[in-house]
Amino acid sequence: MTSDTLAITFLVYLTGTSLIIVFSTTSSPGVDIALSAVSSMAVFALIFASRGLINRIATSGRRSLAVAATVVLANVIRSLALVALVPQIGSGTSLPLPTRIASSSLFTLAAMLVVGELNDRRKRFKALMTALTAKSVELSLSRATYAERLQYANAELEGSIRNVLDPALSLAAMEMDPDTPRRSGITSARLLQEILRVSVRPMIETLAHPAGPHSNAGVQLAEWPEMPAPDPPRTIDVTDSIRPVLSVVPLRIIGFPVFISTLALGPALRVVAILTLTWPLLTVVRRLWPERYRVLPVGRAAGLLTAVFIISFGLPMILVFAVPPDLASTNGFDVVGWLGASTVLFSVAAAWFVASVFIFERSRRLTEERLIEVNEQIELSIARMRQEIWFTRRNLTWVLHGPVQSALVSATIRLESGAATDPADRTAIWANIAEAYALLSTGGPAEPDFAAFSAELTSLWFGVCEISFHDPDSMIERVSADPSATAALIEVVREAAGNAIRHGDATTVDVTIRGTEEDLVSLVVMDNGTGFAPGAAPGIGSDLFTALTYEWSSESSSAGTRITADLTWSPGANRPSAPH
Repeated sequence: MTSDTLAITFLVYLTGTSLIIVFSTTSSPGVDIALSAVSSMAVFALIFASRGLINRIATSGRRSLAVAATVVLANVIRSLALVALVPQIGSGTSLPLPTRIASSSLFTLAAMLVVGELNDRRKRFKALMTALTAKSVELSLSRATYAERLQYANAELEGSIRNVLDPALSLAAMEMDPDTPRRSGITSARLLQEILRVSVRPMIETLAHPAGPHSNAGVQLAEWPEMPAPDPPRTIDVTDSIRPVLSVVPLRIIGFPVFISTLALGPALRVVAILTLTWPLLTVVRRLWPERYRVLPVGRAAGLLTAVFIISFGLPMILVFAVPPDLASTNGFDVVGWLGASTVLFSVAAAWFVASVFIFERSRRLTEERLIEVNEQIELSIARMRQEIWFTRRNLTWVLHGPVQSALVSATIRLESGAATDPADRTAIWANIAEAYALLSTGGPAEPDFAAFSAELTSLWFGVCEISFHDPDSMIERVSADPSATAALIEVVREAAGNAIRHGDATTVDVTIRGTEEDLVSLVVMDNGTGFAPGAAPGIGSDLFTALTYEWSSESSSAGTRITADLTWSPGANRPSAPH
């Protein structure tokens, strides 16, 4: 029990008991309501005073019993005080004292239960919103960090290519024999230098330029999904807000036991008839509501819903009260007017309470789903950036530590040694530089080819492990449109199969690739090996999976190991253009 829960329950309780007094008292209802309000304050003061003791009880069951006992005791005291202070309550057609005590106690407990549940949901929703918002901020910062790292990797790639080529080309220009036959007035070294510079430009654009039209390693940040736009101004779905009221109207007699129990049999039956006849009327309104006016701003929707509830509860009341015997002839028009107006107001308030709970719950659910969707989009973009960074680093490694670097360094060492006087040495230098030129002319490393890789992997482990691929050609063709995703997929499959054979002694490995969503491709690798050792620390393979996948998991059983991974891919990725 919290203070705000008790405060709201007190208001509900005071309103309900005041209406009961209006219906059960024939004279001076104002005085009775004032006395009821004072006694109600005493009831909740007693409950509030016992709150600390009840909250210290260990088990929830005992706490519930303590709350119920306190509520019943407080209402017993209140009912006894009212009987002593207001004599007319104990006369006439009023219900016996035990019935009034039971009704008021049930009313209090029901109000506390509903209000407490709503308050608890509000707090949980607030905590969830805070956690999801914090996660969104954290993921946004991570995405910005990865974007900076990717731009830095692109700049590093472009700078490294130039840093490797320029010294070698300068040495070639200085050390080559100046007596080499001229070609159109340009020395062979100068011609070689210009050819290499022209040849490397397409590669730089292909591998490193972030704004290049055919970039497969550079990332155009504008393509990454931004934070979704905020929702439009708050709206209410009118027809869906009527639905929860429909679900409880036929059981209204259960929903208002205290209200019904305070009325004489005749008025009680009429109230039950009114509340029951509301159901078909609301059903017709909901089904005939124009579709174009279904979702409206909060103000207009609230006004229309209020009008619908008033008409839906008021029209049956007029129909029921209009049939004989005329209620006004036996009870007086003022009593009938009070009864009718109070019934409509109380019913409309109850309908709005039910609809508001539904609206609140739906708003909470939609907001939670929206935040989760935002977080998933950010996580996808981060996974995609990790993949692109790896692909850029892979190309960088190919230039700095691969065949291009080897050919150029070989030529540089020969030139720096001063041993380039023999024709054979000069021929070797020319061969090294020509090799670098030929490699650079390809525009970068060989484009990833999953079909060729699968054949190569199957042949590599032939006789040791049977590797089978179960991937539709259409899916492979779609993924192949994105070189970085294809390269990442190849590395993950190679690592998973290698681990299964080297560490798990697997003799069969089944690889399955299928599409899951528009921007994800799913990979499943099954083997019959022993799997990971219990408690084994993550190794290089785990780091590779984390870096290249959106998410991945591993399950080991007696039948083998199953690795499932989802990799990001861009359906609109362009293949790199051929060098020119």
